[in-house]
Amino acid sequence: MARTVKENETRKKIIEAARKLFSEKGFEGVSMEDIAQASGVRKSLIYYYFPSKEVLFEEIWIQIIDELENELFAETESDGNITRMIKRIIRKYIDFVMNKEELSKLIARERLNVMESESQLKRAKTKYSGFLKRLELLFEKGREANVLNDIEPSTATELVTTVGAVHRKGILRNIEEFLLKVLLKERPEH
Repeated sequence: MARTVKENETRKKIIEAARKLFSEKGFEGVSMEDIAQASGVRKSLIYYYFPSKEVLFEEIWIQIIDELENELFAETESDGNITRMIKRIIRKYIDFVMNKEELSKLIARERLNVMESESQLKRAKTKYSGFLKRLELLFEKGREANVLNDIEPSTATELVTTVGAVHRKGILRNIEEFLLKVLLKERPEH
């Protein structure tokens, strides 16, 4: 029992340090040695838990996308009003970017790397593609219900998900209102 607790603590230290480093420097800018120094865990022990930097990165990426999906979709998908659903998703995405800066920085910094990766980050790519598809389906429902402006659901998805690259909290609420105006036929209420 004590060993399991210690192993979980060690694993958590590794993940927290790696997540912070990946968000600051990107996947390519971080070495396993950097992670060892930041976590206070020997590099050989990191390899015990994660056989490669790619495996460690994918674990972190999947956790982050799971967290993002839970934040966006947990209460939203049961709502029967598509306009309200889209508004809530956009607001929750902006809230995520504003309140989970480290996570949103990591997504913004590495999303192209993940999506363009041919072989090394397949699990991460699959997870992110699933998230994007889920958003796109929401916008597709909006188009079918005639509440979405004349914009392709894939374009709407791209517009929303690139907001994570903006790290100036002062303008994120303005971007939120802009997105609502651009995407929805109905004007957002304040």
